[in-house]
Amino acid sequence: MADGSQYDIIAAWIAREILPHEGDVRNWLRRRWRTGIDVDDVIQEAYCRIAGLGSVDHIARGRSYFFRTAQAVAIDMMRHAKVANIVAVTEIEWMDVRDDEPLADRSAMAKQELEKVDGLLSRLSWTCRRVIELRRIEGLSQRETAAKLNVSESVVENHIVRGVRAVLKAIASEEAGAKEKEEGRIGTP
Repeated sequence: MADGSQYDIIAAWIAREILPHEGDVRNWLRRRWRTGIDVDDVIQEAYCRIAGLGSVDHIARGRSYFFRTAQAVAIDMMRHAKVANIVAVTEIEWMDVRDDEPLADRSAMAKQELEKVDGLLSRLSWTCRRVIELRRIEGLSQRETAAKLNVSESVVENHIVRGVRAVLKAIASEEAGAKEKEEGRIGTP
């Protein structure tokens, strides 16, 4: 069991990393175990188990840990009650439980792609770039974009078409250049 200061650290960690996911865990338990368990009891026991840890330093993702703990509690309760209607959780269903954060390599690749697209957008006129940013990045409607830039909706539509075409053409050109460069290396003895 943790000492007083460690208990405060764990309590603060639970409030920050576990409590925000209680609704998701409750819903998941209701869907997976339906009538076989008391969801309130599972949640309470999961909190007790997590609060009883000596440290939370080993936990990388609080959300996933909470789901796994709740699942372990539910299984223990079902075994104890000798209830045999455990709903099997498929690999696809576990996708809801796994971490939302991308792996480090995917995050780095996404950052590189974002920088690449930003560089391509910087080649466009200011109006064209701004239209694409407002429509595709900020999610404004065509009407809202036109009003914000004080232009007609047809101007917004034309800039979207031209801008997206220019970006796609630049991407295709860069990919073709990279492919030619790679093929040149392969053919060289």
